[in-house]
Amino acid sequence: MISGKKVITIVPARSGSKGIPDKNIRPLAGTSLIGWAGKCLSQLTWIDARILSTDSSLYAAEGEKYGLTAPFIRPPHLSTDTAGAIETTAHALLESEKHYGMVFDIVLIIEPTSPFRKPEDVEQAVHVLVSTGADSVVSVSELSSKAHPLKVLKVADNRLHFYDEQGAGVVARQTLGTLYWRNGICYALTRECLLEKKRIFTDNTLPLIIKREIVNIDEPIDLEWAEFLIQRDTRTGNR
Repeated sequence: MISGKKVITIVPARSGSKGIPDKNIRPLAGTSLIGWAGKCLSQLTWIDARILSTDSSLYAAEGEKYGLTAPFIRPPHLSTDTAGAIETTAHALLESEKHYGMVFDIVLIIEPTSPFRKPEDVEQAVHVLVSTGADSVVSVSELSSKAHPLKVLKVADNRLHFYDEQGAGVVARQTLGTLYWRNGICYALTRECLLEKKRIFTDNTLPLIIKREIVNIDEPIDLEWAEFLIQRDTRTGNR
């Protein structure tokens, strides 16, 4: 509990990954991605429930090794690659409330594919949510100017065009505004935002800007890059 509010963390980890088979139990520096999430959350003593939402008994057992509880197995219709985050998170919340016999005020979505989170990231997201009265807080990282929408191109009729016509007027990257991408470190939502508004992003969503290097793992190269960063930071004493 924090500031008088009950907090549940939900770690979504379905087994059917296409980019990296069994991605969520793949080891990174000797610990599975599920394990990285569980180890981080175990340091936050104010969390009331740490739930793993999965369709796999193998994943459930892996989560339990790292302090995550799997009181239910996710149903098939919420275990496909088209299942939405709102639907799967709402299912996990309601099933957990039945299991524990309590109502949670704050819901944290902690994606195992973003293993470089720190406990203070999660705690800061919750403090911002509670202190501002926001519907949600989403962790983000600054987008490289190389991927800025005004620099993106498309092919039409076998010719290159700017995705956004305003891109033709960009003469230097320094003129581009700062944009951000969702890094998966933490989504913090009120119960009402999840169950009543049924959205993560509303007109009352605030950012938690993470200014260090973050890897969100979708493809094998992301796993290799994360391994490299860990080895580099271990050598330099930054991790």
